[in-house]
Amino acid sequence: MALTIGSSASAQQATAPQGTEPTNEDIIVTGIRASQKASIDIKRDSISVVDSIVAEDLGKLPDQNVAESLQRVAGVTIERNRGEGRYITVRGFGPKFNAVTVNGRTLATDNNGREFSFDVLPSEIIAGADVFKSPQANINGASIGATVDVHTLRPIDQKEKFAFSGSAGQMWAELADKFNPEISGVASWRNEDRTIGLSLSGVYTKRDTRNDEFTIGAGHVRRSSGDSYYRANGVDGARIGPGVAPFSNVSMPSNLSPFFFERSLERYGFSGALQVRPTDTLTVTLDGLYSKANFTEQQTGLAYDFSGGTLVEQVVEDGEAVYQRYQGGFVDQILQYDQRNVTTDQFGINVEWKPVDTFKLKLDASRSKAERRGKENNLFTTIRRKNIDHWFDRRSGSPIYEYGFTSPNYANPATNPQGITAHYYIWGGGTDVDDKINEYRADAEWNATSNLTFFTGGMIANRKKTLTADEMPFGEQCAYCGSNRVLPTSLFSPTNRNFFQGSGPDNIIRDWVIYNPQQLVGVIDQFAAADGIAFNPAVFSPSASSVVDEKVKIGYVMANFETLLGSMPLTINAGLRYENTDYTSSGASRTVISARPRVDANGNPTGQNDIIVSGIVPVSFRGKYDDWLPSLNVKLEVTNELILRLAASKVMTRPTLTDLSPRQSIQTNPGNETISRGNPDLQPFRAKQVELGAEWYFADSSLLSFAAFYKKIDSFVTQITTPQQVDQVTFQVTVPGNGKGATVKGFEVGYRQAFSSLPAPFDGLGVQTSFNYTDSNARYENAVANVSFGLEGLSKYSYSLVGFYEKYGVQARVAYTWRDNFLQVAVGRNGEPEFFNSYGQLDAGLSYEVTPNFTVFADAINLNDAKEFIYSVSEDRTKEYRRTGRRLSAGVRVRF
Repeated sequence: MALTIGSSASAQQATAPQGTEPTNEDIIVTGIRASQKASIDIKRDSISVVDSIVAEDLGKLPDQNVAESLQRVAGVTIERNRGEGRYITVRGFGPKFNAVTVNGRTLATDNNGREFSFDVLPSEIIAGADVFKSPQANINGASIGATVDVHTLRPIDQKEKFAFSGSAGQMWAELADKFNPEISGVASWRNEDRTIGLSLSGVYTKRDTRNDEFTIGAGHVRRSSGDSYYRANGVDGARIGPGVAPFSNVSMPSNLSPFFFERSLERYGFSGALQVRPTDTLTVTLDGLYSKANFTEQQTGLAYDFSGGTLVEQVVEDGEAVYQRYQGGFVDQILQYDQRNVTTDQFGINVEWKPVDTFKLKLDASRSKAERRGKENNLFTTIRRKNIDHWFDRRSGSPIYEYGFTSPNYANPATNPQGITAHYYIWGGGTDVDDKINEYRADAEWNATSNLTFFTGGMIANRKKTLTADEMPFGEQCAYCGSNRVLPTSLFSPTNRNFFQGSGPDNIIRDWVIYNPQQLVGVIDQFAAADGIAFNPAVFSPSASSVVDEKVKIGYVMANFETLLGSMPLTINAGLRYENTDYTSSGASRTVISARPRVDANGNPTGQNDIIVSGIVPVSFRGKYDDWLPSLNVKLEVTNELILRLAASKVMTRPTLTDLSPRQSIQTNPGNETISRGNPDLQPFRAKQVELGAEWYFADSSLLSFAAFYKKIDSFVTQITTPQQVDQVTFQVTVPGNGKGATVKGFEVGYRQAFSSLPAPFDGLGVQTSFNYTDSNARYENAVANVSFGLEGLSKYSYSLVGFYEKYGVQARVAYTWRDNFLQVAVGRNGEPEFFNSYGQLDAGLSYEVTPNFTVFADAINLNDAKEFIYSVSEDRTKEYRRTGRRLSAGVRVRF
């Protein structure tokens, strides 16, 4: 099998020189060098600023998913979620600022907002992706960051009449210690006359993984010794022992939660295209993409809750409680079982008509849909151990705090099934998502003269995001909070999983009990029937549900002009885009009318609040705004090897659909009493941006590039948190609002070279590197934590280094990527900002071509066993610390 390289279809559509048709180069190459050469050619031929990834071979990107391949592009970083790249950030702007399209069409997403999760899109079903960093008027996708256009195979354009590539392998996940199958195949066929073509790709993955995670589940809180939190026998502060000095406004962890996070993923995807060219002037393309990913996740962990017992020892340093010990308290354990079944599809038809050489008309219609299901099977169960002495110690400096607990009634309490009582339950609950997008567009191109081309077109789009949430009534969730109903010991057994084996501090608990949550609920049902207590599955919640219906109308005019500046070819692309946005946001609201800490018969706290909420009130909003978006791209070819670029534009990003939704979430755990809701009256993000770049194509398949950029954000959506007192409980209420603007500036450097001029065997070596610097003057205040923060997703520094060798049938690659720490959530638990610490990961791959049609391969992910670390406000305040482990895979590929 051979793959023809050249400019991708989407990049060509946006940047084809006037008077020419996109053509395939008659070069048949495969492997890493082919991929590098193709991406360099796309960048060189483009008028706007475009970077690309291209499959090394038919159906073969070198990473787990598209996001992980995109991180090799200068200016692009990714956010990892439990070992897999899920979201991308471009030039400091996170996932909500980047548009993702497939073949130029917006792709629906199962997220609550617009952000696209790449973990549902298998890399095997795509041919590559283009990252448009500077806009053109005819490119679909409003974004301040970038538009990422993923493209699938077009069979008529392929060099070979028939080609097939398939692979089968097994992946071993270190912590789960399980082998997982992965199978994929891609086929492309066209007839001799290129009048009909068909392509089809498919992939199946079964993956069982485990992460070990140490979390501060409800974040850090500030408390004083006289607070009602330390109430006992009806007296505030009575839970403070005589040996503890009075304290005020001291920050301390709300709880400690070491977890085993286990995920089972079964994913399969397909993409296909049928192309018909009945005449030389007409091409019809029908194409589709379908991906189904079933996630089953189970979190099994301890939950130290400090709302019970007496504080008998405490050490405070710089306003932080770094050591505490409680007597007669309780330790909970949580087992959370969730399903996330995601279906994503897109189907479209494209008609291209070119009656004469100087005119082309394209009509395109598409429909995309994403669904997330599984809430009816979700379970959140909590069991409790009472009369426990427990402690934590942060003074070692480790992200994992030292911790432990003992019981005066039995030995080894963490794994002992005795004395475990019923506590807190959510039976079902969560949110189903339906995202539906319909787009209809027309584009016309007219070559007026040999050096002037005009473009015009328009699009009508409709997006409807429906969130359907279930939840249990507050009283039923806590029907057995603090109860003395002892659970059968037969339900429980040790996990035998060895938490953070071989790492972390020595003085921690590494094992606890596990149980079947469905069996536990069955026991609770029996309790409820005997006690006459209502305990039912979650039901529909109008206030946690919403519908956002968005209609967009777009029109544009654009022109490409080619001339000479002296002897240097100069190309100018200028355009104006108009976007009209009209949306409705509907749902329901409710308010908390009473909130008090729950106490037992002796007046001691049970670790929960009693909450009473108002009835449901339907709400509906409508918004409308217009944007005129000019853009300019200038390309100057100083020499055959040196290109200079200038780009300037006005851009916008619509508010994420989560922020526009009126739905609200109410958290009631002591120390984590929060209310969050959307704001349907938000205006979009708007910005002006300019960019200068230089590219030196100094050798074949080689490039040294530099780009500096400046973005001035005129309007920005920020999270606003204010305290609200309800009876004896203070809620932190967070609502998005239109805030002040900011500036973002930076530069990126890229270097790629194939060292083909070196003497053998070193002529098989090559390198691909990038370095990114991004800074912002954004300093938004967080009144809760009394700190300021910048833009979400912005890492000041990041880089990627890839070395490869390809010769004698051997293909080897070593890749290291690193990004600086960044703000992950501006308003997280208890209203505090949360940061993702700097992260670097080492991956490697090796393959050998036994015959031209048969290859064996082995890949390794996270060879350096990098940990994911999220902290709150400062690095000494852990929010989450995750070990994802190494993952190794091996298998075979065939092609012909």
